[in-house]
Amino acid sequence: MKNARKKVSSFLLLLALLASLLPARAAGPNGVIDIQVHNESLGKYESRTAEVVNLVFDGKPLDLSADVPALAWVIDGYGRTMVPVRSVGEPLGATVLWPQGTNQVILRKGLNTVVLTLGSPTALVNGKEVALPDGVSAYVVKRMVGGKAVERTMVPIRFVSEQLGCTVEWDQETYTASITKSVSENTFITRVVADSDRQTVLIATDRTPEYQVLDMEDRVVVDLLGAELSSGFPGTISVDNDLITTVRYAQHDDDLFPEYEKTVRVVLDLKEGITFSKNVTIEATDEGLLLTTFLTDADREDDEVFVPSTPIDPTKKTVVVDAGHGGSRDGAVYEGIKEKDLTLAMSKKLEALLLAQGYNVVMTRTTDVYMDLYDRADIANDVGADIFVSIHANAYEDPEIYGAMTYYHPSSGRGKRLAQAIQAPMCQAAGAKDKGVRDADFVVLRETDMCAVLVETGFMTNHNELMQLNDSDYQDKLVKGICEGIVRYLNTN
Repeated sequence: MKNARKKVSSFLLLLALLASLLPARAAGPNGVIDIQVHNESLGKYESRTAEVVNLVFDGKPLDLSADVPALAWVIDGYGRTMVPVRSVGEPLGATVLWPQGTNQVILRKGLNTVVLTLGSPTALVNGKEVALPDGVSAYVVKRMVGGKAVERTMVPIRFVSEQLGCTVEWDQETYTASITKSVSENTFITRVVADSDRQTVLIATDRTPEYQVLDMEDRVVVDLLGAELSSGFPGTISVDNDLITTVRYAQHDDDLFPEYEKTVRVVLDLKEGITFSKNVTIEATDEGLLLTTFLTDADREDDEVFVPSTPIDPTKKTVVVDAGHGGSRDGAVYEGIKEKDLTLAMSKKLEALLLAQGYNVVMTRTTDVYMDLYDRADIANDVGADIFVSIHANAYEDPEIYGAMTYYHPSSGRGKRLAQAIQAPMCQAAGAKDKGVRDADFVVLRETDMCAVLVETGFMTNHNELMQLNDSDYQDKLVKGICEGIVRYLNTN
């Protein structure tokens, strides 16, 4: 027994000796704060303290003292610096999304998409699963500020910054994390396009642009930093919709931002009552910057409820078919062929096929008339449709580009499933190039209450595909495939 006690005592002494040899972890120079960290596996908050980290972005300190600052604490045995996702994402030009009904946060910048799941040791980077450093995931942190609880989604600063094309340096003495954007050549702006029907403005670039937004109440100013306009196109576009009057753009040298050799300023002149914070979203896409304008419920007058000309059988599924454009809105026009005519012809063909399948079908238009985008969505909402399908034809500056694609809203999982159900059989039936499914914040996808998609049947800017789209037999094939996808979706969902 004595020998056993001696062994235990010796072991404890050894542990104490080893502990004394380990360097003590001193508190950071910026102090500590009390926080609550949400444990995803247990479903509750846990109290802890964390060291405050200074955050510097391109040489400029970010003051987060009145919010949840960047923090360092030991997570699963690893010391990690975490930062509020919006504080790092938005300064880098990324769009930050929190899809409803999920425990995920999404960052999008140009071609890059990063999806982090709370409590998960892996992330999705451009659709591929990537292990997070030391398995340290995103967390929700709560802090009391001015007597109020402030919650923020915290993400690993180095991982997120590097995925968005930046570098991170750490100063141990001052506990400072410095984020620096990668230096690149000038971004070339190839075109500026205002689509009145979709209520979007596309600033097309040859690479992911760096930009800054100024809200000037009656106008929105977007400065594309280190950008240069291609020569030969005008600087003013007249826009005919409910939100924007004109789009103006001009080339500047270093007069706006001395640290950049060139800057392109794009200005959206807004109509009375329309504001940037309430009515405009900006998203970096693989084509450049997409500005989407939209009306809120408060902006719109109450409309009469739409009543279909043919009574709806409540025992049957209801499909709303939307022929894009119409009336004064021709859509794309190439070689004398108008998009509005193509979409109406294909929509009527789709209506006939769906009726033959026994569905209720409601058309947003059956003649060459103008329809407001919000009115199209209201029709679908008023009739309680099961799905909404908008038919369009595409256009692009490169005449070699061709193929069909289907859009869904990024917040709609049902929309994505419907887009996937339609895309494959449509391309197979018509022999069209499959350009896949994509998400977009189009009005008719965002404002509809049900599962909704927008089908781009082909590119009118490609001569061969334009001739196909204008051919009745080819339209029949496209529509047959679209109908097949709709039926498949409705039978399985």
